[in-house]
Amino acid sequence: MLLNSLKRPVLGGLVLVLATSALSGCAWFRREPDYLSSTDSRPLEVPPDLVLPSSAGALQVPPATAASGSMADTPPAAQVAGSAFVLDDSGESAFRRVGLALARIDGIEDSTAVAALNAYDVRVGGERFLVRLAADGENTRIDAISAEGALLASPAALRVLGALRSRLQ
Repeated sequence: MLLNSLKRPVLGGLVLVLATSALSGCAWFRREPDYLSSTDSRPLEVPPDLVLPSSAGALQVPPATAASGSMADTPPAAQVAGSAFVLDDSGESAFRRVGLALARIDGIEDSTAVAALNAYDVRVGGERFLVRLAADGENTRIDAISAEGALLASPAALRVLGALRSRLQ
């Protein structure tokens, strides 16, 4: 009997200790996360050949000289060379200007920029061709070519090139 009376408190105490350790979330076995013990490292060193050059002066526009006049007064002129013509303008500016001019020409059913070819895909009266812009020194040569790459002299192509020439002069 004495043994039975001692078993109850001992068993109760063991159950209490086991319940406490089970409910503690195994805090005895946890270790500190790695990021808490990390140390500062030295800064990253970039090799000198990977440093980009300064581009601070890359977008400066040179001042206009008094002899050249203002750009708004006189647009670049176009020179005739057969069915094609040469525009006194840089490639990017000419590409933009030709796109604007094509949008304003009557009879053009569709004109889509094809920047990879530096051309415009134009459809006039069921005929489809490219209005191509090519660098010609400091100027830009504008001509009409077929899908095969041959120069065109069709009435529709000549009409579009003539209208472009008159709009861009």
